[in-house]
Amino acid sequence: MARRQRIDSATGAVATMAAAARDLSPPAHIALRPGDMPFWDCVISEKPKSEWTESDLLVAANLARAMADAEMLSTMSVGQRGNVKGKIKQAFVIKSISAVDKLARRIVTLRRALGLDNRAKNGEQRDVTKRRGIAQEIEAAHNPIAADGDDLLARPSILQ
Repeated sequence: MARRQRIDSATGAVATMAAAARDLSPPAHIALRPGDMPFWDCVISEKPKSEWTESDLLVAANLARAMADAEMLSTMSVGQRGNVKGKIKQAFVIKSISAVDKLARRIVTLRRALGLDNRAKNGEQRDVTKRRGIAQEIEAAHNPIAADGDDLLARPSILQ
């Protein structure tokens, strides 16, 4: 099997730009409902277009369908305020919770198959912890240009 082209090479950059122009619609032989499309768009946006293969698109379509089904089932038995609807029988609520749980497990499995799980996206946990620590330090720090003393950037002043 040939090695994947490096993204930082000229050839890799050209291939990536060419792949970015392609349309990532659901495969024609997979039936997605109109309610599945927001989930499809969400799933497709998680990876660059150049990384999607035809078989990945099949898995992504199944993932979008499972996500839409889980959302539909979870809202069928619960009202707007989160309370169980009065006329629905207890057995139906228990069955719908069981079905949503099965769909949630299917969603996790399909996300792993696509490489969309946390480890695939962010790397090893030690690296994630290190990056998060640095990000928290940056976010917690004071405004770096507020007290730099060089007066190179205009700052709002309080008129009295």
